[in-house]
Amino acid sequence: MTTIIVAGIAIAVALFVLGLVLERAHTRRRLGALIAAAPATPPSVYPRINASACICSGACVQVCPEKDVLVMIAGRPRLVQPAACIGHSDCLRSCPVGAIELVLGSAARPVEVPIASGTFETTVPGLYVAGEIGGIGLIHNAVAQGKAAAVGALDGLGTHTCELDLVVVGSGPAGLGAALEAKRRGVRFAVFEKGTFGGAIRAYPRQKIVMTAPMDLPGIGKLKLRRTTKEALLEMFEDVVKQAELTITERAEVTAIARRGDGFEVEAGGRRVTARRVILAIGRRGVLRRLEAPGAELPHVVYEMLDPTLHRGERCVVVGGGDSAVEIALALAAQSGTRVTLVHRGADLSRVKPDNVKLLAEAQEKRRIRVRLSTEVVQVHPDRVEISGHAPVPATLVVCCLGAALPAAWLRGLGMELRAMRGEALRRAA
Repeated sequence: MTTIIVAGIAIAVALFVLGLVLERAHTRRRLGALIAAAPATPPSVYPRINASACICSGACVQVCPEKDVLVMIAGRPRLVQPAACIGHSDCLRSCPVGAIELVLGSAARPVEVPIASGTFETTVPGLYVAGEIGGIGLIHNAVAQGKAAAVGALDGLGTHTCELDLVVVGSGPAGLGAALEAKRRGVRFAVFEKGTFGGAIRAYPRQKIVMTAPMDLPGIGKLKLRRTTKEALLEMFEDVVKQAELTITERAEVTAIARRGDGFEVEAGGRRVTARRVILAIGRRGVLRRLEAPGAELPHVVYEMLDPTLHRGERCVVVGGGDSAVEIALALAAQSGTRVTLVHRGADLSRVKPDNVKLLAEAQEKRRIRVRLSTEVVQVHPDRVEISGHAPVPATLVVCCLGAALPAAWLRGLGMELRAMRGEALRRAA
């Protein structure tokens, strides 16, 4: 009997080892080119492993929802697709020895953010930031940061002479998290939104797939989400607003924040209020980068594309080399009779997520999209776009996806200190 048990264990171990060998061989075949090459410059946030502390458990590889950001090579985790990382932070939480961290920016692509404490308070006492403005834009992380910023702002509030305890600027995920925490505590607060509720999510193309994760909404509870559409996410958030009986003042852009007495005076939409604390949850889309070429002021040059179905049969040019540009190009190309040219000044699309790269390649094979790399827009005409190195491209629509810059001058005008992140570690996600 003992011999049979030992033989069974040996066979099980052998099968386990064989499985590992086959799995690693499959990974090498599937990702051979990526493994052989050095990772491209990441777009923003990405994981970094402390090799001397890593015990090679592989937990970080297994938990990543995006897959293939990290892979096990020769028994050690290795970063192979940093562009696929969107900051879930699951890898941080899974590591048993804390040998992994998320970093922001790089020497070649620095990312400027406000200097903030662990409670998200800036160098201006009483003024807090949350969400994308701090470098992390993922929806569930933004909600968690908004809640954490409200906790920091409202703990030990004390007595004061202001009308409100808190003003929240912005009603995207971070603003929603902050507002729900304020509502749960029963404090006096206001939420100002320069556009409409939902913030930057409203600007996503119609039916865009939004990758998110379970989130804990103050006063509401846990919501389990993984893959949903823009419209479904907004509908869910609208239901949350109704359930919590939140009041959001829309089309009220905050134009001034100034120190007054023991708090701040906030001017928004022609109204002035005083508040003990202020949370900026404004994202990074406030200052869109503009196309710098003759003809950029023509009416068919746009910076958002909400409904691709309105452009069936048109000739379109999409300018940009990130995920937004590729996703908009794909959405337009999916319309009957629409032909799309993607123009990017870079030599590659290394900042684009692998899934989008694959879909783009398929669209190119079907001749729905043409890609012009190392190319810039020279001039825009009513019916065509001149680009460097190629013949003019017929176009009745030009969509510019050039990213957005942090409103650094405005933030500095409030007294905030900023810093450029060049691969420094972010704090662990809430």
